[in-house]
Amino acid sequence: MRSLLTGVLLCTSLAAPVVAEALSFAVNDPSGQYQVEVLFPQEPETPYQLVPALITLRDHHTLETLQQLRTPAGNLSTQRDDNSLMWLLGPYGLVNFIDFNNDGRLDLVIRNGSSEAGDQSRFDVYLQDGQKPQWVLNEALTDLATQSSSGLFTVNPTDGTLHSQTNSGCCQITSTQWALRDGQLIRLHAYTQEEVSPSTWNDTSSMPRGYMLRTTGELKDGQWHEQTRLEGPVTEDPQMLRGLLNGKIPVELWYQDQGAVLIGEVRYTKGGNGQPIKLLGFRDSFDEVDNTVVLLEIADDGRKTGIWRMTRATSEPYVYSGTWISGTKGDARELAISLHDEERAPEMGKLYDVPRDQRSGHYQVRNDFLGRDGDLALKILPDRDAQGRELAEVTVKLRDTATSTEIVTEHHIVPMAADNLIIVQTPQAPEKNGPYHIQLVKNFAVIAYNYATDSQDMLTGVYRKQP
Repeated sequence: MRSLLTGVLLCTSLAAPVVAEALSFAVNDPSGQYQVEVLFPQEPETPYQLVPALITLRDHHTLETLQQLRTPAGNLSTQRDDNSLMWLLGPYGLVNFIDFNNDGRLDLVIRNGSSEAGDQSRFDVYLQDGQKPQWVLNEALTDLATQSSSGLFTVNPTDGTLHSQTNSGCCQITSTQWALRDGQLIRLHAYTQEEVSPSTWNDTSSMPRGYMLRTTGELKDGQWHEQTRLEGPVTEDPQMLRGLLNGKIPVELWYQDQGAVLIGEVRYTKGGNGQPIKLLGFRDSFDEVDNTVVLLEIADDGRKTGIWRMTRATSEPYVYSGTWISGTKGDARELAISLHDEERAPEMGKLYDVPRDQRSGHYQVRNDFLGRDGDLALKILPDRDAQGRELAEVTVKLRDTATSTEIVTEHHIVPMAADNLIIVQTPQAPEKNGPYHIQLVKNFAVIAYNYATDSQDMLTGVYRKQP
């Protein structure tokens, strides 16, 4: 005798197994076409142990046996609720019904083990025969499910296309759209995002942190076409802060991570002219344990007026503490920082990437920490190279602040590595310093090498955009 419980049909064996140590369950599929009976010869010894199972598919109305299938490694919940068999039938359950090929017939998914690491479920995929209600293992779809990082792909109910995502290691994701035609998979579109490692001191290029290599592929007229481009940097949500300097000077400050650099603003709310001062900064380390940031106050003419060095506490109330140091030579002031998070809306126009039409122009730094003035003239040319990349004309001049003596001049026409990144692999000023890059952010151009500046003739600097 069977009893109907909230739309799910359960065998009386739930209370007392027919065979010692065996468990059996029955459930109706949501469409009302099939009844699924599952027999587990033995109960798992541990909560997450996978065990063999015999699956019997019946016609819901006549209870005629349609087919029997087996899995050597099915999931049996050890915390079963008689009112819910979601672990048995449904997405990522032991059994699930989905129309994979958009033919109006329900196909079948059966759990069959886990990945080698044990962190992803594995499934066998069966397509329903077009002539009779029986299911045939489809190798192509089973392989696709195995390759998918979630253990299974998804189906777009509108057009019947399949979508899979594969994660490779820590830093690469591939998303692919497929069509199932005559039992075979056809790749329609693919998108791969791969993190590009930042350059080290002895590399022949100069790649900053936070950029991604993105490859887009598409099937057109029977031919597969791919395009790869460098994009980035990866940005984080802005940190909105408020607090005091030296226990008595009120300030508002925000900053945003943009790959290797930070942009932001600080406003002295009861001092000066009340206008925000632009910030450009860096992290001491990209270790998640180290929350120290260094933010430079940069005046409109490119002079550094202050240095914010602060660390976020790792426990509530997560206060930012540290020291503000005057950036003006001869001013030895050091003031204690005490800031806290504040819920206020950022000005979205000040965040994220620099607009393409605002990249060209004159940038300058004045009286930097090596006593130099620097000027950068940047022009994005209308021409493109053979690979279709934009070309940038770059002229950088450094001179001694005190004497105006020229230190070095460099001029290049080079392809843009990304919309906001220029990499100079063969520098002229001088070659011994190695390759460098120019990263463009709102209001600034940041020139950096693969190692810390240790020479007057290195172009390193935070160059402020001029009107």
